[in-house]
Amino acid sequence: MARIFKFFVFLLIVFISNVLLLVESNEGDNSFSSKSIQLSLVSNWGETPSYLEAAEFLHNQDKSLFWKFIEEFNKIDFSTNYSDKIYYESTISLMKSVLSSNTQFLSEFLSIDLAMRTYSPRVETYRQLAISNMKLNNIEHSITTADNKTITLFNSGGWVQIKNKIITDVNEINESLFKDVAVVDDEENEFIRLYDFDHIFPTLANTVSSSSSSPSSIPIVILYVDIKSEFFKLVHPKLKQFSQMGKIKYCLRYVVQESNQKLNLQGYGYELSIKNLEYKVMDDSAIKKDIIIDGVKSKTIINIPNEDVQGFNFHKLQKRKPELTSKLSTFRSYLMAKSQEAKELKVWELKDLGIQSAQKIIQSGDPLRSLEYISQKFPTLSNSLSKITLNESLKSVIESNQKIIPSTTDQTLLLNGRLIDTNELSPIELSRIILEEYEHSTTIQQQGPLSSKTVQDIISAQLPIRIQLLPTKEELELNGGNEPFVSLNNLELDYIYRQWEPKLQSSVLDKPVTSPQDIFIRKNLLTTVIVLDWNNINTFEIIPEIQEMVQGNSLIPTRIQLLFNTKSNNNNNNNNNNNDQNSQTSNFIQGKDLAKVFLTIKNSNLGNRGAFFFITALNYFKKMYIPNELGITRSVLSSSFQAVLQQMGGSVRSLQHALTNTDFDNLLESSNQLIERLELLDTTTSQSTTTTTTTKILPKVFVNGVQVKYSNIDQLSFDLLVSLYDEFDNLKPLFKESILSTTTAQYYETILTSSYWKDNNLPFLKKLNSMISNEKYSHLITNSKNRNQEVDAQNVLKNLLYFRNNENKDEQNLLNLIVIGDFDHYNTRDISLELLRQLEKGELKNCKLTFISNPIDINSVVNTAGNENQILGKLITILKHYGKILTPQLVIGLFEKVQSDPTIIDSFKTMKQIIELSGFDIAANDIWVAQSVNLFKQSSKVCKQYLGIQSTNKSPLSILVNGRIITPPLSYDDAASFIQSDFKLLLEIEMIKAKKTFELLNSDPILKDKSNLKISDLLNKVQSLVGYYYNGNNQLDSNIKRKRIPNSLSISFSHKPPTLSSSSSSSSSNSNDVPLKFLMIINPFNKVSQKLVPMVREFSNKLNIPVDVILNPPVSLSELPLKTYYTYVIKLSSEFNNENVLYNQPLGIATDIPEDRVVTLALDIPSSWLVQPIIAKYDLDNIRLKDLGDEQVLTAVYELENIVIEGSANDMTTDNAPAGLELLLNPISTQTNKTQDTIVMNNFGYYQLKSNPGIWKLTIAPGRSSDIMDMVDHPNQKEKETFVIVPHRLVVIDSLYQSLSSLSVVRKAGQELRPILQPIDEYEKQKEQEKEQKLKQNSSGFFSNLFSSKNDATDSVATHQKKSNLDTIHIFSVASGHLYERFLKIMMLSVVKNTESPIKFWFLKNYLSPAFKEFIPEMAKEYGFQYELVTYKWPWWLRKQTEKQRIIWSYKILFLDVLFPLDVPKIIFVDADQVVRTDLKELWDMDLHGASLGYTPFCDSNKDTEGFRFWKSGYWRQHLAGRSYHISALYVVDLVRFRRLAAGDQLRATYDQLSRDPNSLANLDQDLPNYLQHYVRIHSLPQEWLWCETWCDQESKSKAKTIDLCNNPLTKTPKLENAVRIIDEWTTLDNEAKEFELKIDQSKHHRQIELDHQNQLPNSKPIENIDDILLNLAESQKDLF
Repeated sequence: MARIFKFFVFLLIVFISNVLLLVESNEGDNSFSSKSIQLSLVSNWGETPSYLEAAEFLHNQDKSLFWKFIEEFNKIDFSTNYSDKIYYESTISLMKSVLSSNTQFLSEFLSIDLAMRTYSPRVETYRQLAISNMKLNNIEHSITTADNKTITLFNSGGWVQIKNKIITDVNEINESLFKDVAVVDDEENEFIRLYDFDHIFPTLANTVSSSSSSPSSIPIVILYVDIKSEFFKLVHPKLKQFSQMGKIKYCLRYVVQESNQKLNLQGYGYELSIKNLEYKVMDDSAIKKDIIIDGVKSKTIINIPNEDVQGFNFHKLQKRKPELTSKLSTFRSYLMAKSQEAKELKVWELKDLGIQSAQKIIQSGDPLRSLEYISQKFPTLSNSLSKITLNESLKSVIESNQKIIPSTTDQTLLLNGRLIDTNELSPIELSRIILEEYEHSTTIQQQGPLSSKTVQDIISAQLPIRIQLLPTKEELELNGGNEPFVSLNNLELDYIYRQWEPKLQSSVLDKPVTSPQDIFIRKNLLTTVIVLDWNNINTFEIIPEIQEMVQGNSLIPTRIQLLFNTKSNNNNNNNNNNNDQNSQTSNFIQGKDLAKVFLTIKNSNLGNRGAFFFITALNYFKKMYIPNELGITRSVLSSSFQAVLQQMGGSVRSLQHALTNTDFDNLLESSNQLIERLELLDTTTSQSTTTTTTTKILPKVFVNGVQVKYSNIDQLSFDLLVSLYDEFDNLKPLFKESILSTTTAQYYETILTSSYWKDNNLPFLKKLNSMISNEKYSHLITNSKNRNQEVDAQNVLKNLLYFRNNENKDEQNLLNLIVIGDFDHYNTRDISLELLRQLEKGELKNCKLTFISNPIDINSVVNTAGNENQILGKLITILKHYGKILTPQLVIGLFEKVQSDPTIIDSFKTMKQIIELSGFDIAANDIWVAQSVNLFKQSSKVCKQYLGIQSTNKSPLSILVNGRIITPPLSYDDAASFIQSDFKLLLEIEMIKAKKTFELLNSDPILKDKSNLKISDLLNKVQSLVGYYYNGNNQLDSNIKRKRIPNSLSISFSHKPPTLSSSSSSSSSNSNDVPLKFLMIINPFNKVSQKLVPMVREFSNKLNIPVDVILNPPVSLSELPLKTYYTYVIKLSSEFNNENVLYNQPLGIATDIPEDRVVTLALDIPSSWLVQPIIAKYDLDNIRLKDLGDEQVLTAVYELENIVIEGSANDMTTDNAPAGLELLLNPISTQTNKTQDTIVMNNFGYYQLKSNPGIWKLTIAPGRSSDIMDMVDHPNQKEKETFVIVPHRLVVIDSLYQSLSSLSVVRKAGQELRPILQPIDEYEKQKEQEKEQKLKQNSSGFFSNLFSSKNDATDSVATHQKKSNLDTIHIFSVASGHLYERFLKIMMLSVVKNTESPIKFWFLKNYLSPAFKEFIPEMAKEYGFQYELVTYKWPWWLRKQTEKQRIIWSYKILFLDVLFPLDVPKIIFVDADQVVRTDLKELWDMDLHGASLGYTPFCDSNKDTEGFRFWKSGYWRQHLAGRSYHISALYVVDLVRFRRLAAGDQLRATYDQLSRDPNSLANLDQDLPNYLQHYVRIHSLPQEWLWCETWCDQESKSKAKTIDLCNNPLTKTPKLENAVRIIDEWTTLDNEAKEFELKIDQSKHHRQIELDHQNQLPNSKPIENIDDILLNLAESQKDLF
């Protein structure tokens, strides 16, 4: 029994321990909720068919496949009404059937795009085009649905349009129909003109670019059709035939039935922020009751809910002590606010939370899923994570990694080395990038076929090209025997490196670098030289980055030396227009003077710190005073120098002394000579400090003479570190051969003077040859999406006639040389001849050589002698067909004859003459000779369009070396010297690369045919593709950047998708040879990570892409890094229910949210989306899941209301922003008929307009703007004579995401000095005239009104007339959450009841609830006011706020000039929680005395809150300098003056500067205008215009014209209680608003309205499967905690 008893005691102890552990893990987190939040976002256009979206996908990939797809799709029998699933499966199946074996992978990407609805906006654009066309031609047929919506139907299946003629009868379509049709001007009719997205049937006329007039002279025929219809089946073959005959240009546009059903969107997220309840903000309407006595309502009393709050039941306490109800309610609110705060972790608990989280992620069964879960649920998990025992070794690894990862890098995403911008990344954009990279990799793989490992090894192979970056003896002597470098640090001597390893360990030298610590050695083994051109303003950008490397937190293991160029690079400009330039630049400080000031400070006792601070000050003052100038003025230099002295003191005497100091003249002259000798500066003009040229050139950086490639200054430290690790490995052989040792005195000189590089055939240059350093590639083959172009290319590039050395016929020919040029040009023939000669002599080893004609001007028919042009080029084109009879000697002979007498080339009249001259055994009437003209044109087209090579007079030829483009300079002495020097050196470099590639190809396990010939041909293609896609200056997209990371970075974990993991264990076939891999450096606590991780994980699992993850959490924390819950909505697969209907569409489901916490919901959406909630039963600003009662799911539905067009406008006349320019966006083919308007900001010339899928017309608004400005169509130059003036610009919205657009305008003649915005005095004079005119009109009816009869009807008319004659008063307000909407209704009633004038309310739409937006129209009808909802998307360039309340504050002040229509002259802002007691006409008419803003100063009479008046002391007192600090609850804005003073631009610019400091602008909407009132003047309104109890005494209340419910920092009493107590009329107004709301609810049957809304949503049945979804979520998280 004792044993049994002990056993039960043991079980009890285990049970209690587990319970305690569970309680401990959730301690302070409140209880987990079984309830959830379900959010969805729908389009504002109807559902679009999946098969049309698939057709658009194909059209985007390969236009020829598009036509094949729709023709095959039409063959399917649609007599049966197919389900969603059948359509979907038929589409995917048909797609696979039209794809080739090499492009089957596209079907996977199609399924993703169908799930994401990528092409739905494009299909919607076609729908709107068809509808608009029907209305225009009166052929529409529509019906009205049960919900009173009009739906356009297309019963006929389609119609044909030829110019303005509509044909619906198939029999009318014949050849005679097109004969007499005049060609239509594209601008004549928007429905006939062709757009870039249109489907044009491919014919020779449509695909060949030619000067012939025939393609543009044929009529355009547009078929509007349902591709399932019989009409398409009958009409399409006819139009196709006519198009192939060249009779018509055939365009197909879809006819798409309208649909009430909306489609669910994805690619967005939402966060739930824990609400600060210090001041109660929840509407307790549900728990308040109006006491009714004898049918009369009395004041509102508080009924506290029956629930425990922190151990107190306030419901019972209220019953016992009803007289204490107010105090009990206040205490309850206080406890609820405290319950919002999670258990505060101590500082020592927070410290290691980053490492503990990383530890938990790595140890879980699915680390990537755990990473997503922890980053999205961190507030709930922080306590339990803090209790994990710290793994010190993991901490050490993360700390080592962070020595390499720049401190500014929170996350980096690479795909096969391609850097992906994660800030605005969307699933659609990521899918596009993945598809591009997949195509690149598979194109290379398919050449073999090759394994993905071989391809990756070829891509990552590095060949360091070293330059002897050392001074000559003469350069040393010039500087007194010293090197011309300016040293910033010394790893061996500086104290800051004292803890680094002092010796080189043999264990490190004998193996590859595996740890970041390996190269952190206290030796000057790695020297970085940075060439700074002081005439280039980019110098000032890079120096702060250099400072971080030598003084910051991230020290880099390299000695850094600067090499200064101070020699002006525009001395040789002797153009006639130089006088203007010289006069313009004389105000700028020369680069030499700037360098001397820098060196003077550096060599003083201030050292590096002082010199760096000088550059920081220079950058600051330049941005403040001359941001648009490209130079440094004397005043900016003086201010910067004085800032150094004031902040740091020092022994520097004066600026004048620094400028006249000659101590550094020899140093600068020596460095100038070194730079010039080694050609270290780009020959192109840089962005100069003394000129106005704007080409941005980055300073060159070298590590031990090897150039570091970096794409922008921000990435320099990371890319430099990669180069340092590479160089450390490069130096290891020098230690093995004892060239270097731990005792070497001068590492840098020893490395650069060693013969090791030449002995081992490694590139070592005596100067930086631009031809070698600038890599640019073409491709010899590709997976082109244009099949016709690919066929043309292979006709030219296949079976070329190659010349080889006769003595070495069997050599591998690793280098493929293709001379592409104009053979009428002397240089082309000269170099071609010399290459052939050296090939024959055996000087060009392992090379094969061929020629392709690429004339400078294909349309030049005759030469200077009047004979047929390009005879030699045509002969070169057809030589490939006579390879058996041609030898190098014969071709050499031909070139020699022509070069001996260059005029002979112009004397040829026929091909026969040149054939006779050449001695080739070719018949003059041979078929290839006859076809030479066509083949020559085809060759030219392929060179220009496919290879991307243009022949010009300055560059008549290019040489492809394994795809690398070499352009010989025109200035070479002779061809032989050029080939023997620069070109031969380049061939040696390319040969080293080719041999490495040859070895990799030869060892590939998949490649079967490994003969020399096969590998040689394969190598040429692979090298060109690798260079084109990965290594060179990418010609596909210059924005593509690639990044390498050091091998020493430790991977935290690798994620293998489930499919890949299971298949790789059971099969080793090539099907698992995935050509892609993600690498993600991620901080789990970054907001971008919250959406990036689920996106990467979804694509990884869908496409079987492995992911390597390097966790980069903060090593030490002092506060919680994430305080929000986050849910990202992405779903890349389509699912169907038992009825074969698409269901389980993308939904954002948030679980594990504590029930007791109050959270506020904020959407995280793409920058080009404007959304609004359309269904929300509960207050989304104050969500408490506990309030759901028996409901388990809180459902909210948002709608994509608009797609925003953002752009930047530029006045080409002045090269400035045309601030104030009025723009209109007029609908052409869209679902709305409303014109949008805006004005251009001065900030970046920014403008913003709202749109939807369809076609729009952007114009300059009629009036003053159009009188001054014209719109310009894509100007190429800045000479006004070249501008093409256009009346408008067409804007096509066919995508979910819009990129930034640009708009160019130019001033009309005579309008160069006229301001766009009407001057204030001119405006006021105009208003006076209008006022006088209005008075005259009113007085004319005085006597008729005086003697008219009086009755109720006429009284009403007179009252209405009286009111209509008054100015409309415009009132602006914002509200978020049900409580503030309740306040807003009361404020509106108070305004309406006290103001005689017409009223129009303006509300910020962004945060209003669906219920309020349904209520406000009814209230407007009842009380006779107007209203409008406005919104504005936060501009991309303006620093964003992340907290919802601060965003709302921002909208109150930052966008006043663009938020309202241009005809609104003035607005009065009234806070939602304010009650107005007077006629606002008085404030409307108040004279602001020249100010554009009128605010009320804070009251000063309530002495109890004196300690909270922060503006009376410290910074604010000094800054205000006697001015008042104003409250932002009520203010008036003269919008006309506000716009003309550019006040909005000043407010935004100042906000952008101040908001960089997170501690500034605590009360944003209030602090900003008060801070800026020195520049944007504020008129102080009389004190009685705003009274609030917090700041004003009770005696002044009786005079109050408005009362505001300010928060009281002393009592923190809830606003509802204050409202009842402070404002006598508040309860009456509140009851009136409630009574009216109840009346509306009863009359409209609100439940039925909500049901109607739900019927418009996709057939997703969101709640039906919620239990399954939650179960799956719970299952997926089982291994986390």
